[in-house]
Amino acid sequence: MHKNQKEEQSELRQWLELLCNDPYASILDETIFHVDVLETAEDYIIEAELSHCQKENIVVLCENHSLTIQIQKNGVTEKQRNILLPFSLLDKNISAHFSPPILEVRISKVALQNHSPQNHITVIDINE
Repeated sequence: MHKNQKEEQSELRQWLELLCNDPYASILDETIFHVDVLETAEDYIIEAELSHCQKENIVVLCENHSLTIQIQKNGVTEKQRNILLPFSLLDKNISAHFSPPILEVRISKVALQNHSPQNHITVIDINE
């Protein structure tokens, strides 16, 4: 059974409040890299400030309820942030755009039609 839109919005608002009030988030923002979560009428947006980073060193991974942003050099992960979400990513349209120093990941609010979700990790291509 699917949740209705009001229930999903309520859960998202509660999650955003928890995220904003999380004392560890500011520590992660300072020690790893800063992450913001925004919302538009059509999308959820996750922005990461990746100073001194090249597009080739950024990896964005999606797995069910989490989005992971990694900075890699020579195939080794140097920094990583994992953002847990209150909804599944498996049936969402997700895109990423990097305009130094900001990585913007957009997650559609509307589920993809005729999409059979599979529980696997997806690597998102990053556009410039």
